[in-house]
Amino acid sequence: MPVRMVQRNNLANAFVAVNDGPTNAALTAAKTEIGEAVWKQGHTPEAEKTVRETLKSHNARYETELSGKLTGITLAETEANGEKFQKLRVTLESGADKTILSADLNSEFAQRLIAKLDRASQEQAGQMVTIGGFAESVQKEDGRTFTNHVATMKDAGKQEIEAVPGHFKQAQERIAEEQAPMIAAGKGGNKKAMNLISDTAREAYFAEVVQGMAERLKEQGVAPKQEYPRLEGHQKDEQGTWRSVGLYVDQDGKPRGVLAVENKEQSVKERHSVEFVERTSKSGIPMLSAMVEREDGSKLYANVLPHENRTTGEKFLSASFGERDPQGTFRQIEGLGGGLKPNEAMRQLGDQDRTAQLVREKLGVDVLAKDKAVEQASGVER
Repeated sequence: MPVRMVQRNNLANAFVAVNDGPTNAALTAAKTEIGEAVWKQGHTPEAEKTVRETLKSHNARYETELSGKLTGITLAETEANGEKFQKLRVTLESGADKTILSADLNSEFAQRLIAKLDRASQEQAGQMVTIGGFAESVQKEDGRTFTNHVATMKDAGKQEIEAVPGHFKQAQERIAEEQAPMIAAGKGGNKKAMNLISDTAREAYFAEVVQGMAERLKEQGVAPKQEYPRLEGHQKDEQGTWRSVGLYVDQDGKPRGVLAVENKEQSVKERHSVEFVERTSKSGIPMLSAMVEREDGSKLYANVLPHENRTTGEKFLSASFGERDPQGTFRQIEGLGGGLKPNEAMRQLGDQDRTAQLVREKLGVDVLAKDKAVEQASGVER
């Protein structure tokens, strides 16, 4: 099933892909053209035009609307530079395609969308919806202007789904309750501390709302097609045979996975469940190894090893494969590919995922580092 993750980019006033090379390059180029000072100021019509044109010139896709059956509303946590961030994740399914919208929980867009999702999760669960948004410029009495980032949501009939009222009022009541001790202590004038309490309390309130909606969808029997979080790698040899490895850590903390061999033209298809063991290569490099013994006495091997790009310093994992025939002769299998990458389910869990934790601790590779770098360069909040 094709799966993609997108996020709202305030400057583009549109949705853009997460962990996408052309998109990341386009946003970096647009930031350079606009200038960091102007970039940090947020949306303006001029900035929107520049960002969209740059995305187009880099063949990077942007969308003003996302459509699909509403099958998932969840809360996720990511980490960047040692700081943790809560994310709203909304899953929309259309046939074999799945789109996951990710938004910072503390953003105005996410909180406005949550108020609409509260109604949609009751009345449109499992049905077609369309999510959009727009930037609304508002002028204050003193002549200054600011921009609201408004979320829109329509049902299958293209009618706007109204927000459940009261959420922002209840969030404000939570803020007042949390700030009361500061005010009572005579520290209400500490603007920085009061703003921090406000942001934290508001985010905590909306996190509870999201968790409630997630449970509601489960109760209704509506949920996205589940993927088990894992690392995946595929290698193709000169004969056109694909060898694949999937790696995950089970609830007992054991690294397990699947080894597969496939060549459709030669009617070859194997799939083996395996348990990986920790080993050290002859050169002292830590690795995870798995072995399968076939019925004919031959053996299939797979090793997961850490590497480092000498130019960029980037650390990554790759799988190597080998076979030993029934007579005991070993053959190292050469081919293209083999790099291990996290699937979408692992990306959603982020640093909470057991497999990501294990390979970081045992093999010294943060397999989610690239996702974090892309997220930081997205030009939304980080």
